[in-house]
Amino acid sequence: MNKALVIKLLTLSLLALMLAFALGQVEWKVSERQAVRDQAIASIADQYAREQQLSGPLLWLQCRELHSETDTDDQGRQRTRSEWQDCSRSIRPDTLSGKGNLKVSERYRGIHKARVYMTDLEFQADVPAVQVGANQVIDAAYLVFGVSDPRGLKRIDLKDGAGRPLAARPGVPGGPFAQGFHVPLNPASLGAGLHLSGQLELAGSGRLDWVPLAGSNDFTLQSAWPHPSFAGSFLPETREISAEGFTARWRVNDFATGGDRMLAEKQGTWLGTTLGVSLIDPVNAYAQTDRAVRYGFLFVLLTLGGFFLFELLKSRAVHPLQYLLIGFAVVMFFLLLLALSEHLAFALAYLVAAAACVAMIAAYGRTLLGSWKGAAGLGGGYALLYGGLYQLLASEDYALLLGAWLLFALLGLTMYLTRRLDWVRAGLAGQGN
Repeated sequence: MNKALVIKLLTLSLLALMLAFALGQVEWKVSERQAVRDQAIASIADQYAREQQLSGPLLWLQCRELHSETDTDDQGRQRTRSEWQDCSRSIRPDTLSGKGNLKVSERYRGIHKARVYMTDLEFQADVPAVQVGANQVIDAAYLVFGVSDPRGLKRIDLKDGAGRPLAARPGVPGGPFAQGFHVPLNPASLGAGLHLSGQLELAGSGRLDWVPLAGSNDFTLQSAWPHPSFAGSFLPETREISAEGFTARWRVNDFATGGDRMLAEKQGTWLGTTLGVSLIDPVNAYAQTDRAVRYGFLFVLLTLGGFFLFELLKSRAVHPLQYLLIGFAVVMFFLLLLALSEHLAFALAYLVAAAACVAMIAAYGRTLLGSWKGAAGLGGGYALLYGGLYQLLASEDYALLLGAWLLFALLGLTMYLTRRLDWVRAGLAGQGN
């Protein structure tokens, strides 16, 4: 058995474990920096307005109903007992239509930024006539609107069917909404139904949801933001997305939402049946850096394996410390990528970090190869390797396919270069290290 070769392989395995530990520290740093970013975004949202869910209008009736019961005592005498029971209920609109314009801007906390918005919303709703039973009394009636973060309400302008203004009040006196605003109504005026029109100006951050409460809902949203991620339970029926922004339209009815059942389906304080949009970051530097680090150990193995192959083919010894320094150069690439991506576009940060590491490895490799020509070839090989990694990161849907073919090609190249290698005698040149 070639003991020198076995010792070298064991040494390289130990070095690989050390470098894997270093990569783990970089991965932990990515998570830490992402947590700092998330805290900064949450802090901005706490001072501006959080994600918004807009619900309503919903007609809420505070109602009492007189129930009478007749029973017979032991002596055959009948007695009637009456008591008032609560019959408060909500009534959903028959139709609800709206259109909104979402204006997106950015707020900064240090080097981190959060996307916030101001939306102008116009809507119209038709509430059906209220049917009151003979034993029922309507104590109060309200139009209630749910707003997940009322701090974002900047303007409320509501009118009835005759064009008369309606006064909005903070809070919700009842109904399924945790918070929002309401409009007191005269119960006597509800027998013929109600047509409502309104304009709202609502601020928020990150995401805007709208709840399709009516029997028939038609909602259109447009914005200059070019990277929407449509959220909630329904995708838009039609949408147009371009570099100038997006326009989306939803049409949803009771058959899709489940009617009154949606009011009982809550997720915390939010209703679960929604439609809307999230303002995603198309290039999340932390997510892409984290994905890159996950390929880091593969890069370490390819680097150590490449220099080990050079040592075998050229019969030129490479000291374990040289392996370690070159391996740490690979690890430094991922740390540089993380640091630069916080200040530069991810593609530019990747280019700068890769160029710096390729140049350092090529310059250091010149002492091993003995010529700048060989060092240039080494640098070119690593440039191709970093280019391949970038393609894996950019092509998420095809990452597995591209990665499999890359490894297949590298394995084939290794088999071709070592096809005439005498493995029994290989490694003797490095025995004196």
